[in-house]
Amino acid sequence: MLLTRRGLMGAAAASMFAPRLARAQVADKAAVVVIFFNGSYNALFSAADAYVPSGNFAVTADNVLDAGNGVVVDRATLGRLPPSALSSMCTVGVAHGYSDHIGGPRQFFVDARSKSYPLQLAAAMGGAAAFRCVHFGPRLPGSHPATDGVSMIGVPDLAMPIALSSSGASGAGPKRASAAVAFRQVAAVSQPMFEKNPSSLRNTYEGLHTLIGALDRPPPPGVVWGDVAAAYGLSATSTAAQQFSAQLAGAELMIRAGANVVTINSMSWDHHAEWPTTRDRMGTEIIRALSAFLSRTGSMTGFNVVTALTGEFARTGGSTGAESGHANGLSATVFGRTVRQGTTGRPAVSAQGGYALPMGTPGTREFWGLLSALAQSAERPFGANAHPMLVTG
Repeated sequence: MLLTRRGLMGAAAASMFAPRLARAQVADKAAVVVIFFNGSYNALFSAADAYVPSGNFAVTADNVLDAGNGVVVDRATLGRLPPSALSSMCTVGVAHGYSDHIGGPRQFFVDARSKSYPLQLAAAMGGAAAFRCVHFGPRLPGSHPATDGVSMIGVPDLAMPIALSSSGASGAGPKRASAAVAFRQVAAVSQPMFEKNPSSLRNTYEGLHTLIGALDRPPPPGVVWGDVAAAYGLSATSTAAQQFSAQLAGAELMIRAGANVVTINSMSWDHHAEWPTTRDRMGTEIIRALSAFLSRTGSMTGFNVVTALTGEFARTGGSTGAESGHANGLSATVFGRTVRQGTTGRPAVSAQGGYALPMGTPGTREFWGLLSALAQSAERPFGANAHPMLVTG
């Protein structure tokens, strides 16, 4: 479901059919951001020391960085992140057992009951924000129907996040009061159609009325779009959200507006001629914006922001002259103030590039369980945390 500048295609957290009561919240407002590298997330970034003996993916003892407590990353990419981020990161093993482009991405976001992991987590985290689960980029794999009254809202444009969260004039996006009036008029004109088609237009109804409610609320204090745009190297007069930097800026705005879960789908990371393409892309397209995001969200007073870098799977191969393939697991990266530095995702790597996580490494559901624990969710829809060594306290 997409939240456009006109708002009619938006889908909202609140449901007129099955409203969900807000739950008690922890002292800091939690938010979980999942950045999905569609095609793969190579473990050379997150578990670089595993590749030093074989030299696969051109990894050597000189181009890795020991971040501490067993976390060793690629120096030219993740190693350039702020020290505050490196000291609060962990590497997480995800033994999901898939190595194809259908089962791999789908199972990462949808469980065996065809229920959306992001929506389950957003619902469990509670709260009264208008938009509790939002998405940037191409649609996520799998189906994500509303869960416990919470919908996943696709945001292809920054105009609405700016309107919802920015209290300063920016020259971009609609003004809150005038936008609310316009949407009320749209709702009034559309009401007969909503009543005639309560099922097929349910998402549109929910999105429109929740959008009106969000615009009626005052924006978070002290958030000025021009300042946010400058931090990510964006133009304050542009609302395009195709670039990764713009998507992270939008994620920050939606977190400030109260979102529980934000997902970003970063496309086209299936590089079989793996190096230097993947390392170069990570360094030029991702790290600068990610550094800004982690620095800004890590210092936000009253917030506990958990950020995860994931993908379909890690890569096999990587020896000189050989193309890489698809592993059947993943070494994900997670940042946050509740993260205890450490790793459960260092693979065994053969000279031929075989990737194997330790026996007994948990799977995808347990990964989302870790995110739930790090967010200190009031409810734990994925069971007990299977990675307790990676959580502080």
